[in-house]
Amino acid sequence: MTTERHAEQFLLHALDRSGGSLSRFLDPGSIMGCVQHGDLNGQQRHPIVIIDKQEKDAIVSLLVARGYMDAKVQANGSAYLVKLTGNGLEHARELLRRSRSKIERETYLHNVLVRWAYEHAPAGGSASLQEFAGDEQWWFAGTQVTWDEVFAAVHFLAAEGLLRVDQASGFARVQSTPLGTKFVHSKQTLRTFMMTQPPQASGVTNNFFDSNVVQGDAPGSNFATGENITQTVNHGVDADALASLVAQLREIAPTLELTQEDAEDLSEEIDALEGEGAEPARGRRIMRRIARIIVPAAVGAGSDAAVQAAIAAGTGLFG
Repeated sequence: MTTERHAEQFLLHALDRSGGSLSRFLDPGSIMGCVQHGDLNGQQRHPIVIIDKQEKDAIVSLLVARGYMDAKVQANGSAYLVKLTGNGLEHARELLRRSRSKIERETYLHNVLVRWAYEHAPAGGSASLQEFAGDEQWWFAGTQVTWDEVFAAVHFLAAEGLLRVDQASGFARVQSTPLGTKFVHSKQTLRTFMMTQPPQASGVTNNFFDSNVVQGDAPGSNFATGENITQTVNHGVDADALASLVAQLREIAPTLELTQEDAEDLSEEIDALEGEGAEPARGRRIMRRIARIIVPAAVGAGSDAAVQAAIAAGTGLFG
């Protein structure tokens, strides 16, 4: 694992041991012992990692260079002590917040796993998901992800058409789909990439005996059926109902305890819903992304009922 990943762990444990004090000097060796044995807040959250003195000094040097820690030599001149700076305390608290955020952990895995599968699968083949646990990307904000989180992310990515999963041979194997490969080459975040994708084309099967058979959504189209040609027109969702849903979501947004990033993402998704939600398939995809932002924040903000009502309205509108 790289020094960068160890440094994030080191900061989290320094925050825990210092209690957030900017004046308390700590023995870096004792902090490193916590990193090695994973006893952050009494939980076995990290595996035992062998870190030698050279690596320890490299971690401290990195944190001092970035202004996150100060170091001083002890009176006997044989060792040094470290303490958090103001910037270090702020960064450590941000790492702790991110490590506890379900949305940010999921977003991280959604972006990382497709790229990891693309990089590690041989041409025309797949990569063993088990090997992901040995990759440094298994770590997020100084903490490990879990297999439950990884499997949930893989299931989501497969449902969105970005990953192909094979479990027939025992442990899961994954490879990027053509859409997943397109995402990797775009170098965009998954949220931005998915917003730029056109709606899936509706399939039309022609039956030349009596009528046309239509499979999938085809808003704004006319269909001729039967011997006497009866036409049915589907113009998409009701405009007034869509406007009401958008207004409902905008009313809920300020009541949620969202990070600035999530609040901005939610605003963008609501704007997208307003502009593109008249097409049912597109509206469903946008509502799924909105739900992933607002549902986890609803209970903590006391907005659960309002959020559930909005989700129900969206489900009824888009089917």
